[in-house]
Amino acid sequence: MKKWIMKLGKRQVAICSVAVFLLSMLPLLYMCKYVHASGDDYGYGAWTHAAWLDTRSLWEVLKAAGRTVRKYYYGWQGTWSSVFLFTLQPEVFSQDAYWIVPFLMSGLTIAGVSLLVYYFMVEKVGFSKSVFATVDCCLLFGMLQFIPRTKSALFWYNGTAHYIVPFFMALLAIYCFYRYIDTYRFRYWMISLVCMFFLGGASYLSALLAPIILVLLLLCYAGRRRRSLLLLIPLAVEGIGLAISMAAPGNRVRGGDELAFSVGKALDTVLESFRLGGRTVGEYWRERPVIYIILLFIAVVVWEALLREETDFEFRNPAVFTFLLFGTWCAMFSPGIYAGTEVSGGVPNTIFQVFLLLSAAIIIYDLGWLYMRMKRKYAGNKQPFWMDQEGFRWKGAFPIVLLCGILVIVCRSYVRDSTMIQCIEYVMSGQAEDYKAQMEERFLLLSDDTRKEVILPQINQEQGPLMHMEVLPDPNAWTNQVACEFYRKDKIIGVERKN
Repeated sequence: MKKWIMKLGKRQVAICSVAVFLLSMLPLLYMCKYVHASGDDYGYGAWTHAAWLDTRSLWEVLKAAGRTVRKYYYGWQGTWSSVFLFTLQPEVFSQDAYWIVPFLMSGLTIAGVSLLVYYFMVEKVGFSKSVFATVDCCLLFGMLQFIPRTKSALFWYNGTAHYIVPFFMALLAIYCFYRYIDTYRFRYWMISLVCMFFLGGASYLSALLAPIILVLLLLCYAGRRRRSLLLLIPLAVEGIGLAISMAAPGNRVRGGDELAFSVGKALDTVLESFRLGGRTVGEYWRERPVIYIILLFIAVVVWEALLREETDFEFRNPAVFTFLLFGTWCAMFSPGIYAGTEVSGGVPNTIFQVFLLLSAAIIIYDLGWLYMRMKRKYAGNKQPFWMDQEGFRWKGAFPIVLLCGILVIVCRSYVRDSTMIQCIEYVMSGQAEDYKAQMEERFLLLSDDTRKEVILPQINQEQGPLMHMEVLPDPNAWTNQVACEFYRKDKIIGVERKN
């Protein structure tokens, strides 16, 4: 066994990591057979759907999207770019188009994380692509399999458009900040400008993440790379967009006068954000211990890469780096704390995603600093096993990886909460096929233009990983009203389904 373990190369580990990740994605993507629009999808998409049915003109759809943004800006919420995306939910164009949501949202998550991690690990630090692939797949596995709310992460367009799309845009913006600072190429500045424009009207969490990282980057690089200060223009553009978003009359309609700004409340929010951040680290340990196992495995991979691969990256002030990234993560709590209202399911998702991403960055940076210090300390002296490639592989990496395997078995009840297991159980139970058949039945009833009043047999709202907001017996209920508007009905009544 020892001989086999010692021969195991980073390329083989990367291939195994990619294979495990891709296999874990199959149950998630299989759910494309069953996903459908629900609730808010109908409300925000009613006018664009009508425009498409009447004209088949994309320009008319966009005009209807603009009217919808104005309606909600004054009547419900100020996040104008998110509302614009809401109006373009797939069933606006076709009842058979909603399948694209899991593919699109998982693809954006993979692309955003991979792009940024690749640049940091390969271009900046100097790790090999194999090491990047292993770390990246571990991060994505944890992010997609143990995310708190699967509905708003993968399967419900309205939730994903408000949180997953802005998260991708924030990561893309951060990547372009890095690239522009390093190269001064205009295209990176332009892409960052577009991303920051969008973030100005999107989820406040991602709208905070990108500018915080930009400010930190400018503090590090602006002194010696003056042209990087041009990134203040995208920052200002996002600031203007956020000001427009926060000034929306609809915010007061939704959240009341408590959303008004005050310095004292802002300071209390900062302090509470740090307190809640520290508490959430412990909650993750109790509720999602598998992610710490993943981070431990990443630490092993990174340390071995440091032993085997030369890097000239300067890991300075690890304590400052760690504190700043922890503070960045804590800032993700501040919008919900400041608003003082119940947060939607996408908020804990973004907080979780940022936690994993920044935790990996802290691990890489702090281990890099420790390695450089140990390297100088033992230069010319007998090295301990953790500074020796073969010694660490047998005495360090192998026992820790074995421990990770044991811990996964011990924590198997938490593994059952993973997204892929939820999807598998939902399909194997037969509930998924029942839901599909019942939704197809519902579409036939709602698509009949001769019926202006429709009685719909109700469907169980508990649909595993999927989002379903059921119509109710009361025709004046909100879900009934938005479905009426979307399908151009006078009245929709939900009745108990007879078996």
